[in-house]
Amino acid sequence: MKQRRLIFFTIFGLYHIAIFFFVIYVESRKDLSDLLSLHSKLTLFKYGALLGMALFLVDVVWNFIEQRAAKNEHEALRHENNTLKAKVYDLQQKPQPSVKETPASGTK
Repeated sequence: MKQRRLIFFTIFGLYHIAIFFFVIYVESRKDLSDLLSLHSKLTLFKYGALLGMALFLVDVVWNFIEQRAAKNEHEALRHENNTLKAKVYDLQQKPQPSVKETPASGTK
């Protein structure tokens, strides 16, 4: 993988780890007042979800672009391989000496 892709997946992974620890923290607090205090910060949850969706969309688009580039490269290599095979075949075919048939004596 390229370094940019590794950095992206590191950020994506850290995002999910942060969400995981936050959920564990909220679950461990059995007090209802903590949950009610989170209601005032509901807009942060919306932005966090939007960030997660944006990261996921970036990954899907990036994967599509890489697959298309790999397909184009594969086609170019296949075409080059076929061209080289044709050249080798042409080199293996020795030119046949042209033989002129001479008429046999007695035939017109």
